[in-house]
Amino acid sequence: MSLPDTKRLTFRSFTKEDADLLYQLDTDSNVMKYITLGKSRTKKEIREKVLPRIMRSYDHGSSYGIFAAFLKSTSGFIGWFQLEPDHSIPDAVEIGWRLKKEYWGKGFATEGAMNLVSIAKTLNKSVVAKAMIQNKGSIRVMEKSGLKFVKEFWGDYEPHSGKPDVLYKLKC
Repeated sequence: MSLPDTKRLTFRSFTKEDADLLYQLDTDSNVMKYITLGKSRTKKEIREKVLPRIMRSYDHGSSYGIFAAFLKSTSGFIGWFQLEPDHSIPDAVEIGWRLKKEYWGKGFATEGAMNLVSIAKTLNKSVVAKAMIQNKGSIRVMEKSGLKFVKEFWGDYEPHSGKPDVLYKLKC
């Protein structure tokens, strides 16, 4: 299972041996700012919670999952991209991404997100994405990928920012 390559990125499914890649990503407080309010994940959390969750993401079919992303030019790991059925919106897929900070602002998130939107169109699914309202970078990626603001809502995750989240959507 994998995503199609883009101009600068290649993708593959995570394996159980990829805990160190996820640890690199999830120990950067900047990366985790809008996920855990900056709290780093431990190696134990990666092995016991994050990696099993990622491995379950492939259970929805060959087009779905959370995929490791690598630069074509260097083969370096830059983060991941997600395409999964949305649990609260029928006939919609949720897209998401998490990138190492050194790859922010270079168009990689938008490139990967637009790839996910293209796949969703072939599946004839609407596309949704969610973010904390203060995560302006991810919101901009959603907009560049063609998604439109739908509403603010209160996420049920912990730790919570105390501010609403936003939902963006694109009907395919």
